Amino acid sequence: MTRYTDKDWLSEQFHDSSDIVIKDYPNENVLLMFCEPLIDHTALHSNLLYLKENEFKLEELSTLVQLTRIKKHSFSFDLLYKYLYEGYLYIASKEESSDSVFFLNIAKIPARFPDESVSEVSTRGPKDGFIEQASVNVGLVRKRLKSPSFVVEDFTIGKRSNTNISLLYIADIIDENILKTVKARLTKIDTDILTSSEELEDYISDQKFSLFPLINYTGRPDFVAKAINQGRVALIVDGSPTALIAPANLSFLLKTAEDNNTSFYFASVERVIRTIGLLTSIFLPGFYTALTSHNLGQLPFPLIATISVSRSGLPFSNFLEMLIMLIMFELFKEAGARLPKGVGQTVAVLGGLIIGDAAIRGGITSPTMLVVVGVTAISSFTLVNQSLSGNLFIARLYILFLSSGLGLFGFFVGFLSLTIHVASLRSFGTSYVSFSKVESFKDLVSIFIRLPKPLLTKRAPELDANDKTRGQS
Repeated sequence: MTRYTDKDWLSEQFHDSSDIVIKDYPNENVLLMFCEPLIDHTALHSNLLYLKENEFKLEELSTLVQLTRIKKHSFSFDLLYKYLYEGYLYIASKEESSDSVFFLNIAKIPARFPDESVSEVSTRGPKDGFIEQASVNVGLVRKRLKSPSFVVEDFTIGKRSNTNISLLYIADIIDENILKTVKARLTKIDTDILTSSEELEDYISDQKFSLFPLINYTGRPDFVAKAINQGRVALIVDGSPTALIAPANLSFLLKTAEDNNTSFYFASVERVIRTIGLLTSIFLPGFYTALTSHNLGQLPFPLIATISVSRSGLPFSNFLEMLIMLIMFELFKEAGARLPKGVGQTVAVLGGLIIGDAAIRGGITSPTMLVVVGVTAISSFTLVNQSLSGNLFIARLYILFLSSGLGLFGFFVGFLSLTIHVASLRSFGTSYVSFSKVESFKDLVSIFIRLPKPLLTKRAPELDANDKTRGQS
């Protein structure tokens, strides 16, 4: 154990880490060590002054100062790493009579102030959003749920990263089966490093290759508080500004935090629009291609004439034209997302207008096709969950390929296969389709629209909450 108080030996172990500072006080038989970028230097100097004034009598000071004591026989190099990289000051006495080492919390981890979520803009709701510091994020939820039954459990994942994961739930509401499933999947994760909530989602999700997300995410603590109150769990990853919410079904993915801060009329209309946007973004390109390529007789004659005139002289088939335009819009979307905010929006708007107009004038595409693809792209932007919005491009192509080859028959084959796939999905033991446990007409209506708060007397039936009453959606 004496090596942990040996400056030369410790310097050798950390010789590649220039941010680790080791200070030896031979007169007091004390050695100090800390990670410079992760500490509060003001706290360091004030605590050092206090320790010097009391002649570094650690055994006595441990009752006065918030020192974490660890017995020498249970101390290890892994513990030393853990505490140093969490911003603690390591204090070790060289005296033979001392049987402990001490850690003093003087951490000041680099972090930003809680600000409004970029992806979930608030108009009437709170403006504080999650940041990259898990303790702050847990505090933002805790201040909204001042209940003794609100539980926060910590897990450490990653052999090298030692990432802290906070599991949040309300003990007397959450279904025990859901809670056991979440904990079991967390403890089974075996990886070197975990740095984001998206990585955690991949590890604990029921199906790894589903196009539809089985776990929701948010950057707003008020939405997490609402979800936990429904009987769900939240997972906060240290270093990630978003929290995961599970279980999630399709109707839950179409809800937003702002729904609870607006009129129920407006929120209901918005939810219906999002549902229409979801269906339109998946099925419209395939449906249009099926009609214009194989089943033209199903359209009214004036519309057939309009489409025929607009397609006169075009070199590509309907399918190739649709495929090219869909990929082109995805390119604009990706360019707008990767460039700086102001420049990205300009590129997306001006690029779409200029290149779209040039494509029509150059005889590459028709105005009708451009309208269909434009409506498809705009419909996908109504979706809140960007994982869902992005994955739908694959579903869109799947329907398009079937429709181009088999016409309306292929379209309906694709529609039914996607419907069966969605109906078969499970999220932590709960059905992905909310209809499975509807108990009343009010439950059915609340899937699509937001009822007035006084009518929301029950929690979501699919969650099997222990306390089924007084929930709000």
